[in-house]
Amino acid sequence: MKKPTLFLKNRKIIDLSGELENNLWGYYSLPGMENIVPPVEISTIATVENQGFFASKISVSTISGTYLEAESHVISNGRNLDQYSLDQCILPAKVIQLPTQKPKALISVDLLTQHAPEINPGDALLIGTGWDQQWNKPGFVLDSPNLDRKALQWIIDKRIALLGVDLTCIEASWSEEDEEAKGSLLSLLFESGALLLAPIVNVRSITQKEGILLALPMKVKGTSGAPVRAIFLE
Repeated sequence: MKKPTLFLKNRKIIDLSGELENNLWGYYSLPGMENIVPPVEISTIATVENQGFFASKISVSTISGTYLEAESHVISNGRNLDQYSLDQCILPAKVIQLPTQKPKALISVDLLTQHAPEINPGDALLIGTGWDQQWNKPGFVLDSPNLDRKALQWIIDKRIALLGVDLTCIEASWSEEDEEAKGSLLSLLFESGALLLAPIVNVRSITQKEGILLALPMKVKGTSGAPVRAIFLE
């Protein structure tokens, strides 16, 4: 097949989205979420042999697979994803490659600053920890590394437009003893105006510290998020 898009011939395209499939990991593995967040279900509803065409039914939540998330996820009366401009989904991006993190590791601001390039207001920031290697393995959700409060505040102070991580969540809210802290880090991020892209994959395939991010979600009205096909151009 002839290679398309001449303008991309000098760019490497890196797919940051994980595949949706049956028996995929999900937030239903979190305590108390078993009957709230449904699993991904993909089934055949028509075949070429029987109906003359092939079609499938795809059942997902807004936080299935790799997704883009907006402030209404944790902020009452916050903006839904469809209320954000597409300008916030196509961005110059900076990349922080951290050493591979252990299960439940807490990522500090010192660790981020050791590996961070210059970050400009309005950039997307992508953070790679190597955790995507655990995609769909036991413990992918419950054992995910997380950011500590000072690390997230450092990120927010950079005035980024989007944060992308290969983690299933940026805070270990389900394991904290302080009930009042639950959801607080996510709220801080969304209150800054940034979107959250998670969990991304293949960050380790990025060899440059900057490039272009395209993170285009499904066009759904009135939801806090949606599955997304995210790619990085370097």
